[in-house]
Amino acid sequence: MRKQRQQGQETLQAILVVAFMLLPVLLGIVELGGLIHVWMGQQAAAAMGARLAGERGEDDAMVRERIVAELRAAGLDPGQVQTSITPAFVHWGQPITVQLISRRQVSIPFLFSRQVTLVSSFVGRSEVNH
Repeated sequence: MRKQRQQGQETLQAILVVAFMLLPVLLGIVELGGLIHVWMGQQAAAAMGARLAGERGEDDAMVRERIVAELRAAGLDPGQVQTSITPAFVHWGQPITVQLISRRQVSIPFLFSRQVTLVSSFVGRSEVNH
């Protein structure tokens, strides 16, 4: 009788250990998936912004509106993404850079919680001769 009871306790201990080891791994996978989703949305918005900025040859309202639309299409809040377009005005063939920066909190229970900065940057070439 005592041997069966001890085996039951060992089984329960093994289940608890595995559960507490796998739970952070599972939650880490979910957090990483969310982070990749945000980064890919930012990348797409930065690429589209650089393309349009190159077509227009400048940083203007149309370029910024397109970036905001792309971020929203990816399910991201444009208010949490810092946008910079440099230089503000370019001539034919010159580069124009669109950079998007956001900060996200990553929390994995039992392991850590940390602020992560995601940076997406694309360069377009001006197609306009002002």
